[in-house]
Amino acid sequence: MKKYSLKNIFFYTAGQLFLIGLLSLSYACKDEPARMTGDVLPDGEMINGLIYEGYMPDTRNTMRESILTSDATYGIIGAFDDPEFGQTKADFLSDFSIGAKVQFFVDVVKVVGNDTIYGKDYEFNKFNNNVDTIADVWKVDSLVLNLQYLFNNWYGDMLSKQNVKIYELTTALGSTSQDYFNDYDVNGKYNPIPLAEKMVHPNCEIPDTLRNAANWADLWRYPDSLLNAPQYLWDNVKVNAAKDSSWLSSDFKGNTSQTKVWSFKLNQDITERFFNFDEGTLRSTAALKGAFSGLYVTADLPSGTDGSLTKINLLSSPNAVATNIMIHLSRKHKYKNKVNEIRDTTSLYAYAFPVNVENVRFNRYKHIPSSSIKKDDPTTDRLYIQGMAGSYASMQLPEEIINWRDSIVPKGNSKEFHLVSNIDLFMEIDTTHYPVRGGMSRYPIPQQLTVKWKNEKGEIVDPIYSIVVNGKSITAPVFGSNADSKGRRSGIGEIVIQKSDEGRPVYLYHFILRADYFNYIMRNQDGGGLDEKEFYIGPTTPTSNFQRVILYSGTNKEHPFKVKMKYFKYRSIR
Repeated sequence: MKKYSLKNIFFYTAGQLFLIGLLSLSYACKDEPARMTGDVLPDGEMINGLIYEGYMPDTRNTMRESILTSDATYGIIGAFDDPEFGQTKADFLSDFSIGAKVQFFVDVVKVVGNDTIYGKDYEFNKFNNNVDTIADVWKVDSLVLNLQYLFNNWYGDMLSKQNVKIYELTTALGSTSQDYFNDYDVNGKYNPIPLAEKMVHPNCEIPDTLRNAANWADLWRYPDSLLNAPQYLWDNVKVNAAKDSSWLSSDFKGNTSQTKVWSFKLNQDITERFFNFDEGTLRSTAALKGAFSGLYVTADLPSGTDGSLTKINLLSSPNAVATNIMIHLSRKHKYKNKVNEIRDTTSLYAYAFPVNVENVRFNRYKHIPSSSIKKDDPTTDRLYIQGMAGSYASMQLPEEIINWRDSIVPKGNSKEFHLVSNIDLFMEIDTTHYPVRGGMSRYPIPQQLTVKWKNEKGEIVDPIYSIVVNGKSITAPVFGSNADSKGRRSGIGEIVIQKSDEGRPVYLYHFILRADYFNYIMRNQDGGGLDEKEFYIGPTTPTSNFQRVILYSGTNKEHPFKVKMKYFKYRSIR
């Protein structure tokens, strides 16, 4: 379906030719063009301001091929059976770092023959510091994997439990300079006997005694409640009856930090191995990787449940440790008090192996799309956009726009020039496809979409173009305009709201195709291959974004994907 209309906005037989550029700037920034009067063009010359309105007919659903997930800031874990998009499974792999130097400064009591010798500030650089001549007993209590996440950084059904399994890698991941993709094959690269497994769901550490059944079941209606108003979710009587709860105090100012942790106690075998690492292994991250290749963290979704996806904070910072392996130690030792008596005591220690930028860390994603997603079908009336490695929308510019190359640079004896001042694309959101289970309030949509294209290597990248000005190459994005302090929109896939003829709100994603790019390639590069260029529409930061949205396509008769182009037509008498 290809429809378009031309609306004559204004007609002038006035102005000097250099005013076209000034008028273009004014026209591009306003819905209506500026009005000019006065006889300033020679007789017979004219400038027409017009609008082209049409549709983007060639829009399709396309599944992304293998995508790069290296250097992940977040590890997404879980499985989710989406009623519209189909099934998604996510897991991740990572190795670990030494972090701070392994270092213990302690006072010890040595027993040498029949003599007791008091020492000060002995330094140990390993965990197992049992020495025959020292009256200390060092023990390992546990080795724990801590997966940190934000309260509301999950998507799906928060109450669906999943069995998270932790496996040890048997093959080193390699270098951080390598590329890792979502379809990485883990077969044969990990020990099939899990180090730990546990049934969890987001915020599962909140005690049952603090949950109000009615409010808790409808938690998705109040997505910020756990962060900003936890008291809303719990019955006051139950809270007062559980004042000894370690999770929340009776005034609701207890354990309400924005980050929570799933903790997995690893098995005894690997616990003893970590405890017995020598000083050389604990001297550097490279040495640690030689003794311990890392972990594969995955989850199984029990049948009959929808499941969920949770975004784990992987990277640690100088001020906070996120995901880590923590070894807990105890030291039973003797010490000398003020009157030189020897007494027994036990000291406890903990040491974290964090994940940081020197670690290999990446996600694996697998999608089984629903039958609703018709891949590469130009007649489909819905476009399904999903983060991670899911469905994207693709589009090509309509022929009516591509064919402008002959009028921007007129051929033959034609003296009529076109100058584009603004190209807007509007994609309407389908708000009807989540009629049950909470709608879009429960399954939030991306607040912004982005447009990409394939480069010469076939990689999907941000669309950037270069122009030469005064001998210098200048690069700029193909889509978007610079927002300013007055709040004008950026034109890079943000949500805008318009009113339908019936007065209902219409939610749209708005893109601006830069007019300078369009005019430049039409004038200087004979169209620049725009008739063959395929654009891809998806969420920003797609490899760590599990949100999704359904849009109307260019062939949808009631809500088509629209393009609106403002331009000028100038006819010279010369």
